[in-house]
Amino acid sequence: MKAKYAHQDAAEMYSILRTANCIKRYDSISHQLLAELVVAIATDGEVVGGNNRGSDVISPLSGKIEVKSRMLGTDGPFPRISLKPHNLEKADWIAAVRWTRDFEFYDDVALPRAVAQGLFAGRLAEGRATHVAWQSWIAASGAESLADRVHAALESLS
Repeated sequence: MKAKYAHQDAAEMYSILRTANCIKRYDSISHQLLAELVVAIATDGEVVGGNNRGSDVISPLSGKIEVKSRMLGTDGPFPRISLKPHNLEKADWIAAVRWTRDFEFYDDVALPRAVAQGLFAGRLAEGRATHVAWQSWIAASGAESLADRVHAALESLS
């Protein structure tokens, strides 16, 4: 199926890579990076960049934020948040951003590190991702919706 669109996709990517200023600042464009950027805007923070485990965003409002991003439907019938032990090392908060398949913003719920650690307690194996159901994540004590602030951040982009 992908071969059918190889020329069209290559032409589009080539054009984007040559003309997009953001690609000069970031080595890739993805929903993960977009999630980090909108969380940074929503919390008056900044994307740290590089391999800063547990701190994708530094915010004067929230401290160090680990940002996880997921597309709806990519984790089967049981939506989840996936973390590795290093995701909880330095973060003050873990923000879980969800997008539709058309890259429309769906939701963003953040948990303080201690609450997230409680959800993952006894389940994290070094180097392996462990999953917590989205419903457990959003129902956890201390869960904070960032949806309104992320919507405002996205609206400010146009």
